[in-house]
Amino acid sequence: MRAALAALGGLLLAGCGPSPHGPALPFELTISAALADTISGFQVSLVNKGSSLDCTQVQQNCLVKQVSADRFVRVQDASGVEHAAVVVPLKLVAGTPSTQNTELRNVPPGKDFALVVEALSKLSPPNLVGSSCTYVPEITAGANAAVLTQTIKPLATPVACDPRVEK
Repeated sequence: MRAALAALGGLLLAGCGPSPHGPALPFELTISAALADTISGFQVSLVNKGSSLDCTQVQQNCLVKQVSADRFVRVQDASGVEHAAVVVPLKLVAGTPSTQNTELRNVPPGKDFALVVEALSKLSPPNLVGSSCTYVPEITAGANAAVLTQTIKPLATPVACDPRVEK
């Protein structure tokens, strides 16, 4: 009986304290119907000094061409591998508009970020077909509220650039 209580106590203590992984940043992607058949997935980047970005300008060209490599915050993908930007496969929920819920994992707490989601074409190498840029004022060590990104729409002027941060 004492051994069972000791084991139960150990299990309860294991659930206490900080998580071995950093906080997550959940977000919801929304895309326009015009993009649904043209994209293979999304590249998601978290950039520091977010308030210094002009999100309107960011959405007109590949982010990798607009900010230096040291501004990309390293985060984990679903497998726990660390990246400067995470590629998320296309798994839209049908509707008007189409949406997809996902999250960045092991995000370091801090202030003044921008969450940039770039829609990748089905071409090889992919082209940028649309993007969204959303300011994230703060990421806490606890639970973070889901970020509602701007609707990803086709670019007004197509650009021939490969948006991938890691090629």
